[in-house]
Amino acid sequence: MLEFGMPVHESWNIVHIAMQVPGSHQIYVAPDNCLRGVVMSAYEMDAGDRFSCVAVDERDLLTDSLETVTIEGCSEVIDELIAGGNKPSVIFLFTVCSHRMLSCDFTYVFDTIRERYPDIILAHGYMDCISQKEEAFPDQKLRREMYSFIPAKDPVRAVNLIGSEVTATAVNNDLLAIFSAADIPVRQLSGIRTFEGYMDLGNASLNICTYMAGDMGVSAFSERTGIPYLYALPFWDDRSLIDQLTRLKEMFPDQRLAVAVEGFLSDLDRASASMLAEYRRFAEEIKGVPVAVDNLGCSCPYSLAFYLLEAGFDVRWVISPGPMDHEMAIYQRLMDRYHIISIDPADPALRELSYRRSLIGESERILASGPRAAWIFDSPYFVDMIEDDGAFGIAGRRALLMKLREAMANPKDTAAIIRKKARGLISCIAQ
Repeated sequence: MLEFGMPVHESWNIVHIAMQVPGSHQIYVAPDNCLRGVVMSAYEMDAGDRFSCVAVDERDLLTDSLETVTIEGCSEVIDELIAGGNKPSVIFLFTVCSHRMLSCDFTYVFDTIRERYPDIILAHGYMDCISQKEEAFPDQKLRREMYSFIPAKDPVRAVNLIGSEVTATAVNNDLLAIFSAADIPVRQLSGIRTFEGYMDLGNASLNICTYMAGDMGVSAFSERTGIPYLYALPFWDDRSLIDQLTRLKEMFPDQRLAVAVEGFLSDLDRASASMLAEYRRFAEEIKGVPVAVDNLGCSCPYSLAFYLLEAGFDVRWVISPGPMDHEMAIYQRLMDRYHIISIDPADPALRELSYRRSLIGESERILASGPRAAWIFDSPYFVDMIEDDGAFGIAGRRALLMKLREAMANPKDTAAIIRKKARGLISCIAQ
């Protein structure tokens, strides 16, 4: 099936994601054409010293086995790193589609390398795009591997907010504001700079993930270590927020936290009504400007679209391959009540400028929430964010409203911004 890939690169790819583990090194075993993109990613972020490749050509496959090529190529890289005094704490060995198609014996490959280098952690990275129609995406499997070697430790009074590449703050995330009020430390990958600190993630009293692509990895990590796990997607309704904070109290029994949560909930009705009134005022200010929402910028795009429509915005499009299970109910309500066009970002028709312009109609300005929506409608009035920028709850609604206002007031150079890889990369990479 033919798919289209937009020239929008603000999300994080597998190279960027794995680089968040301090003291790690990545080795890719792949044909040259597969290596081009990952090599560029590593060097664009000035991390070439933490990245190696083993190029596989047709002759290798005809004269030897892919297992042998992978084992010996990886071993050669490791030996060179050790000889140069750069022995890594953990190696991510990335296999590709060729390994899948040729039925590579992964157990044999990884067991052999681990026997040769027992004091280096070897984790399996994935660049097997052909498998993503039948199982988890490579980035989801990678996030699972990232936490697979962290040992369980005696718990301390701390929380891990993991599974995403953006950095949440108490300004845009009610969870962080509540933990701050209770004086409970919250650890995010962007703040961890040593391998020892990374391994200490195993001593948390609670793991939280607010990003669906991180759920598989964080839930597996939590189950293995026995750490309670709160999967709290940033929906745009009060009922979900109340349910999630109620579960938070149950999972982290702490008197100061309970007081902070109760204080937040007691003010929720007033804060929510006040925020909705602000959204309605802004909707009136930009009356007649169509709005597009995309799933790269927002984890729950249909939930956000419904909230904006209820606030009076003229939301016409949601850029998403369709509703995930967690949004199916809100999607049905949205379609029953409003006329919304759902656009699949992989639709090959999007290649054609004439097609994209036909979607716009007569509109001179379009407010786009997310970089995909900005590209499709060629709009300089867009909110530059991915993965909600870590936003959650009432604070998240306030943060987005500020960004929507800024987007309309200050047009951006769309083409220059959306082609940059891994939004917020510099502040999130472990050195």
